[in-house]
Amino acid sequence: MAQDGNVKVTFVSQKIKKIRWIPEDYAEAQCFFTGSWDDEVNNIKVWILDYINDNEVKYPKDVSTFIVEGNVTEIQFTSKNVIAVSTSDGKVRLLQISEYERKTPLKEAFIWNNLHKIAGRACPCTSLATMEGDIATVGEDGNVNILNSRRGDITRTITEADSCSLHSVCFIKHNEVITGNLRGHMKIWDLRSSDNKPTNSFLFGGDQLATTCIINHPTQPYYILAGSESGAIAMWDLRVNTFPSTLKSHPSGVTEMKFHPENPNKLLTSSLSGELWEWNMEAVMKNTKTTENWIALQDKNTTPTNTLLESFKPLNSFDCNKGNILVAGENEAIHFIKNFKY
Repeated sequence: MAQDGNVKVTFVSQKIKKIRWIPEDYAEAQCFFTGSWDDEVNNIKVWILDYINDNEVKYPKDVSTFIVEGNVTEIQFTSKNVIAVSTSDGKVRLLQISEYERKTPLKEAFIWNNLHKIAGRACPCTSLATMEGDIATVGEDGNVNILNSRRGDITRTITEADSCSLHSVCFIKHNEVITGNLRGHMKIWDLRSSDNKPTNSFLFGGDQLATTCIINHPTQPYYILAGSESGAIAMWDLRVNTFPSTLKSHPSGVTEMKFHPENPNKLLTSSLSGELWEWNMEAVMKNTKTTENWIALQDKNTTPTNTLLESFKPLNSFDCNKGNILVAGENEAIHFIKNFKY
């Protein structure tokens, strides 16, 4: 264990691909999930913040482990106590955690096998997104699947949604998703339509590098943000047909982006170059009903950023819960940032 002011570091001896708080209704979260990758045996672990060896500071302690085949590629909640987990063997699992006793081992509620495959053989499910119990998955086969977590069925499959590997997906609305591929092409799909054609498509940039992650604004979902393999972050206003505004870039690929759940003016991003940045988006995300006040960020330094963490190895994932942030990546450690001013 290491300690530096408000940042506590616990070494866990495995590379972590995804990390997620388990929210509590009326208090700060004390438990969280991690999903590993690049290990002989990968797993989903449940951790609890606890006092260890008469320490006055709480550190993560693992309380249960669920083994998975392949690398974990994404973890998202479908309901309060159920997560969807995608893996590199083309599977998506629903795992359930007890609402009252977090130390109880995870229970597998459902599994979709071979969701993504090429020439009949399983290929990675690269990412997934969730909304109100529905799950959208994308994979290296270029397909999009819509799953119903309540019934356990596949409600829609968009075959050959792209000619190359899809790397990111996000729900815009319950009946609309946006995907990003290996070459930076982004497409919007109307899930009510019977044909497999996008309703809109656009290019991240001229470098044709992968779109690594996509999110939308929590209160103004027509604002779409995407992170690139190059480290660039771009933003679109779907109400107007304009080129994206490019924000200040990370030195290397963007791994995750999230708005703070309690403050939509706070954006956090992590990257392969080992930084966790905090962005002040208040100037951009004004709650306006017209498009006249849209601010085009041609000057990349217009949006101020603050470095919350720097690591000598890539940061793959992070999550926020009130003033606490969890960060994990290739250095086989969990960083616990306390007292974040959100």
